Amino acid sequence: MSNNNDLDPAASTQMFQAFVERGEAKNPTSVGRASAPSGSGSNGKVIGIVLALVVVVAVVAFVALHK
Repeated sequence: MSNNNDLDPAASTQMFQAFVERGEAKNPTSVGRASAPSGSGSNGKVIGIVLALVVVVAVVAFVALHK
């Protein structure tokens, strides 16, 4: 009878490594990293612009409220 204390704590790591190795075998041109989707560059620019605008608005509001 198996006890829960007998479980191998590294089993999930071993299974993940096997999964990654199978993925590399299917796609030999990969370098071991997941490639970003082709549209991620434009999404990053949009997020950056929105973040910059939020910071500018926050600074303007801070200056306006503390005069």
